[in-house]
Amino acid sequence: MISAARPYSRQCLHLRNFSLQRIRKLSVSAGERIGIRIPEKATPKIGEIVNKALELQDDITVEAGSSKDVFDLLANSIAGHKNSTKSIKVDIPFGYRHTDGDDKLTFDSDIPIFEGERQVAIYNNSNEYLTSLIDASSKLSDIDGVETVFLVHNPEVIAQANQGKDKMDNLLECFQSLETACCEGKISSYGISSNGMSLDPGHPLHLPWRNVLDAALNAAKNVHGESAKLSTIQLPINLLETRGAGVAKEIYNFAQDSQHLDVNIFASRPLTCYPMGGVGDGFPFKLVDYQIKLGDQDGMRWTHQIRECPPHYASCLNAALGHFDGEELLLIEQGGERKMTVEERETLEGCRLLQSMLADLDLSLHELRSFEAYENNLATKVIPMIHNTFEELDEESARVLQEFFAAHGAAARHAIAKTTRSLLLKGGDGVPSYDVPADMTLQDFAIQYLLKDNCLSKVMVGCSDPSHVEEALNAAEKLT
Repeated sequence: MISAARPYSRQCLHLRNFSLQRIRKLSVSAGERIGIRIPEKATPKIGEIVNKALELQDDITVEAGSSKDVFDLLANSIAGHKNSTKSIKVDIPFGYRHTDGDDKLTFDSDIPIFEGERQVAIYNNSNEYLTSLIDASSKLSDIDGVETVFLVHNPEVIAQANQGKDKMDNLLECFQSLETACCEGKISSYGISSNGMSLDPGHPLHLPWRNVLDAALNAAKNVHGESAKLSTIQLPINLLETRGAGVAKEIYNFAQDSQHLDVNIFASRPLTCYPMGGVGDGFPFKLVDYQIKLGDQDGMRWTHQIRECPPHYASCLNAALGHFDGEELLLIEQGGERKMTVEERETLEGCRLLQSMLADLDLSLHELRSFEAYENNLATKVIPMIHNTFEELDEESARVLQEFFAAHGAAARHAIAKTTRSLLLKGGDGVPSYDVPADMTLQDFAIQYLLKDNCLSKVMVGCSDPSHVEEALNAAEKLT
């Protein structure tokens, strides 16, 4: 194991035939090949998630964000286990970071990335930015036994910035800075996390893997003349985005024959698929089954255990349609009692609009592919429409709607999981068919499938809760 505290003379000496990484690959269990990626939304739970991984694994790789707050949370969690013999690696992504459209540039070397007129990201893999992250992560790297691995994140997007610099020249400069940081003992090693390496060669953001490895070898030659400290290549690989698996095999075979590279290949996004390999517009969809509640009495069930739509959904839909049928208002005029007031007519129109919306939501279930897209539709269209239609809802109306949306959410999860499973079983449109067992969750199958690929050292599973760590490890251990 490379220690972050080792000086240049020891860190750069490398006996190729006795590579510890290669030896570990021969003996590591499936569970130890699960890496933990903590999404930004789960930052408050970093301590719980890391503690669960430390409790269940001996060889731990964790990736979170790249802010000082995240580094300190990781350090505080790991420090509680500092007397253990566990192997702990922390992958630190840097370079490409998403923005909310109005984020200010922090460094002179920051490069804004735009979609149309909207700023969507900031890119910076300069030595200036790297140095700031190394300083910010010092509390983490100072922990004995912790290896910090800095991952250059999506360097291919430098081509979008129109800065007049070739993306490979930029990557070489970045790798030279990282090689220097390794030799100075500031970081343990470095790597790259790239969507571009898995893209078709004809795509403008394609990043040839051989060029990346050549950049690492040239950087090492320019800085110290020894083996490259490039330790990690992270590629998006899952059941639907399969090109990365072929790239991983090519890299693996090349590295096996190289005397100056010792690279681990990680699969990122094993359960999350994006349009166009992660560079297109649109919402992701997940290779997962969901646990859903089947009414008040039936408890929680997995979607693959339910053949048809959740049984309580139909009753909740009918209750909502009936509640907002406006029958009482219609009877006012139809019974000759009196004419409706302006307010009553507006309420009746609101009920009709709401009934139409409920019917549309019901009909859309068979078209759903992404739960993220479903939630976005609720947040940006459905809920605002309800607020704009009714100034205020009485307690009973609010209860009926709440029960409907809870049941519809369960039905949506079931429909999405069922459609995803059907796609995997049938294949087509460039997707191979998979023999997914009926009694296995999609996430278990997806994780186990990748773990059978000997080219992959780690499968980095997104975990936003400690329970997700357990589920991923349980899926892995079922292989042994």
